[in-house]
Amino acid sequence: MGRYIRYWYTYRTAVAVIIAVVLSGVIYALYTQQVACDTHVGACLINISVHPEDRLIGQSNPDPNVVIVGVDDASVSKIGVYPVPRDRYAQVLRNLQTAGAAVVAFDVGFPDPRETKTDDEFAKALAGSTIPVVLSYGADNTKGAEGKVIQVGIDQIPLKKFRCTDANPDPNVLCKGAAPNVALGSTDVVADSDGVVRRVPMFVEPACLGDGRCDSPVINPLSFAAYRAFVLGKDFQSGVTLQESGHNATFGTAWGDPLQVDETGSALINYFGPPRNYRDHGQYLSFGDVWDGTFSRDAVNGKIVLVGYYYLTGVHDEVLTPTSSGSQMPGVELHANVIQMMLGVPPKFLVHEPPLVVFVTILVLALLMAMAVSRVRVLWGLIATGVALVVSTVGITILANNGGLVPDLFHPWLAIALTYSGVTAYRFLYEDREKRKVTRIFGHYLKPEIVAQLARTRGGVDDILRGGERRDMTLLFVDIRGFTSMSESMAANDVTDLVQLYLDHLSGIIFTWDGTVDKYVGDEIVAFWNAPRVQENHALLALRCAYDLVNRAPELEKRLLAKGLPPIRWGIGINTGPAVVGNMGSRSRLQYTALGDTVNTAARFCAHAPAFHVLIGQMTYDMCKDYIAVDLVPGVQLKGKSAQTFSIYQVTAIRETTTSAWVPFPTEMAIEAHHTFTLQYTGQTLISTGESGPHEILVGEAAKQALAGSEPLA
Repeated sequence: MGRYIRYWYTYRTAVAVIIAVVLSGVIYALYTQQVACDTHVGACLINISVHPEDRLIGQSNPDPNVVIVGVDDASVSKIGVYPVPRDRYAQVLRNLQTAGAAVVAFDVGFPDPRETKTDDEFAKALAGSTIPVVLSYGADNTKGAEGKVIQVGIDQIPLKKFRCTDANPDPNVLCKGAAPNVALGSTDVVADSDGVVRRVPMFVEPACLGDGRCDSPVINPLSFAAYRAFVLGKDFQSGVTLQESGHNATFGTAWGDPLQVDETGSALINYFGPPRNYRDHGQYLSFGDVWDGTFSRDAVNGKIVLVGYYYLTGVHDEVLTPTSSGSQMPGVELHANVIQMMLGVPPKFLVHEPPLVVFVTILVLALLMAMAVSRVRVLWGLIATGVALVVSTVGITILANNGGLVPDLFHPWLAIALTYSGVTAYRFLYEDREKRKVTRIFGHYLKPEIVAQLARTRGGVDDILRGGERRDMTLLFVDIRGFTSMSESMAANDVTDLVQLYLDHLSGIIFTWDGTVDKYVGDEIVAFWNAPRVQENHALLALRCAYDLVNRAPELEKRLLAKGLPPIRWGIGINTGPAVVGNMGSRSRLQYTALGDTVNTAARFCAHAPAFHVLIGQMTYDMCKDYIAVDLVPGVQLKGKSAQTFSIYQVTAIRETTTSAWVPFPTEMAIEAHHTFTLQYTGQTLISTGESGPHEILVGEAAKQALAGSEPLA
């Protein structure tokens, strides 16, 4: 268990899961911060407000029961005066009432007195109205509270004469007799931290409550007040009201499902289209046309009519909405969308995904991405990330649209992207380091393809080299015959050149057969199979390598002769059995090597093998007996093994498969080739000796240079 804990960071999937869990926690914390910043409830420490889900809102036709009467530039031009005198509002109200409007809501403030005559005319029209009329009551600013929004700043309650029938005109005195068909509605909206209005306060504490000018603890938004009057009709002053409990707002039995509100009593707005949607679909009238009566009665008959500023030059009563796409929406159209949301059957309310669902979605997506990216190549991981982004977006959108949810897309996207980035960064930072370590350690022992394969090992170099491991291996020793005596008569640079050519040639053959070069001991090469990677046919690979070492001996001897170097011969010993393999050595120098009796016995076989002969042990023969033919080498006492007698075999033939024809081992061919090259080399040496005088014997490169500069013999 200790080893697994020590090398925990080498387990790619485990590290990826840890990264995913940590990132999920961080991203969820960012999500909670976004909620706090948008709702203005709680500590907003990190203001990151990103709402890609805004782009998923589709466009639909406006509800036919809602009409906007816009105070626009054309209206001001027709009326000929601005600000619009209040007697014009009185005339509009009368014309709408005559045309059969069900409810009229003014999204226009009337907090201050103007001309007495025009104010009285409007007050008279309100008092004599036979249909419900909603007057706007906004504030300079608001602040959030538990379950409501509180108006702060300058009180902008409509003039007392517009809402009361009292004889006392003092605005500081509480209204004793309310106008029978006049109600107040809040036009306050609170934008999210990115400046976009996504919710409307459903419960607003009016500023007039604080100074005693009114006794209503809360008022509802203009849109709900108009909707309520439309639903209740003549009973709108005494009928059911909007109630809130446990973040759920109910309106009697009118709604099958409650309207969910946040900590400040605000509800999400379901926008049904972009700005100008009502005008573009013909549910819009110009204020000037209604004032002078040049409008169709059918356009307002039995409908809720909202009167407000509509892109009037110099009046900035527009807000950014999720459907804005760069243009702002008039406040009166915002309230039209809220009414349309409530008029639906059933109402088309929106709710945010529950925080638990958001967290689970983030966690699941991060874990899936972590496990996927940790098991595939980086490029495939990038493709998987793109697919995950598309699939998750489509899936979340479908579920959200069918369930009336406003999905949180940004944080799942962030989880996918950061998980891919985090796991990929880990792979580059850790695994590339491990690959370099593997290459540095094994690059001298193995061919590049095997080094690259080892570098992809999950545990990296620590997993390959941890401690020592006992396993069955096949050892191969190669040693030049008579090298010591030969090298004593050669120049130092010739000895170096010969050994370099010999080691390069034989090592290349060993690499061809996927062998590991353990070490060079003078002119001896030690190689083994079945480590560091597992090779089931390790004994047969060693034998096929030995065949090539003998069969390709003439290639090396030809190159030696071309350089004026003497031909050489070598013997080969192969043994199979258990050995300890691992990174061994002193603290200052480590080497990946094998130790054990199997290694020592292979060395003894090599020392006993004649030139271009291959001697093998019993276990090697048992593993490869279907592929090789051998002669028993009788009763040989091996050096260092005087107390034991071993069965030693000389390989005489080999075949590719168990049904293939036998191929004689190329021992005789190699011996004959060596004899031929020896004669050629001797001839070169004798010629060089004759030319250089009786007291100087030249060998190797010196002889070749002497020959190149000599005169032809007579």
